[in-house]
Amino acid sequence: MKKLLLSIVCLFAALCGMAQTEKVYTEPLVVTVNGESSEPQPVPVTVVDNGDGTVNFVLKNFFMTSGSDSMPIGTIQMNSLSAPKGDDGLRHISYDGPLTIQNGDLPGVDMWMGPAIGEIPLKMQGKLNDEKLYVTIDIDLQAMLGQIVYVQLGTDNFPAANEKVYTEPLVVTVNGESSEPQPVPVTVVDNGDGTVNFVLKNFFMTSGSDSMPIGTIQMNSLSAPKGDDGLRHISYDGPLTIQNGDLPGVDMWMGPAIGEIPLKMQGKLSDEKLYVTIDIDMQAMLGQIVHVQLGTDDFPAAGIKGDLNGDEKVDIADAVSILNIMAEGSNSKAADLNGDEKVDIADFVSVLNIMAEN
Repeated sequence: MKKLLLSIVCLFAALCGMAQTEKVYTEPLVVTVNGESSEPQPVPVTVVDNGDGTVNFVLKNFFMTSGSDSMPIGTIQMNSLSAPKGDDGLRHISYDGPLTIQNGDLPGVDMWMGPAIGEIPLKMQGKLNDEKLYVTIDIDLQAMLGQIVYVQLGTDNFPAANEKVYTEPLVVTVNGESSEPQPVPVTVVDNGDGTVNFVLKNFFMTSGSDSMPIGTIQMNSLSAPKGDDGLRHISYDGPLTIQNGDLPGVDMWMGPAIGEIPLKMQGKLSDEKLYVTIDIDMQAMLGQIVHVQLGTDDFPAAGIKGDLNGDEKVDIADAVSILNIMAEGSNSKAADLNGDEKVDIADFVSVLNIMAEN
């Protein structure tokens, strides 16, 4: 066992020293030149995590667009940017200094302006998580071209650190007739005290070809204990007033006009998916019983604690998985064995203990 531990510790040290991971985000890019903005265009942006708390930022083949004119500038790359995690749960990056934009590699472009312009003052601010990236870049081209260029990548609409947005198929059944499944976003806010808020915005009641705007269904401070299946379970049974939605173009939402109605909700959720059923009794007002289903009840069975690769045993492969997650600086609920919302050496030791017990 001592030899095994020594080997794992050596492997851990090696991984921490060399781990480097690459993430490609596709975000809308808007270029503003002297106050005139281009239409958003999706572009790929690469962020390389160096495994030491820093990242490399790469925006390849950047074009400066103004009206119908487009000029090939090149590849904007900033290396070894400090990327600490803030209180909002996001990693924050910045750069302020001179930079030479390098040649791009897009076929058919004979000359990129970046190397010809040389060093220019550039300021960048950004934040990112595993799902999305938001970056603004100010490029001062006054001396060369008489222009100030402002670049925006992505949108600053990250969910709060305690907020999870699920996209699940919604099916509405009115008096036995069901709609076709439609993907909708559902927000669950973890209040940090064992309760959650559930928000289904802009709900429409659909029956055949008819669709009626009802509003936003929100239930706050729902008890959300974890069951034996490893899922959090939520429920509601009582009166509720459905609030106005916020969808542009809808002049009247029926929810506030209907007032308090009897509503029953049952649900369960993991980090990856959500399944909820809602029964809305609208007999008194509309002569209808509405059944709403969000998601599907096909959660994978709860696995063995510490079995990160799903092979139904806890062994050296799972210990290596913990080390890889630590080296990447990423997070994983399955790897967070002690429930402290981070993956660190304590979780690595937990895997070793489980191995020793078996």
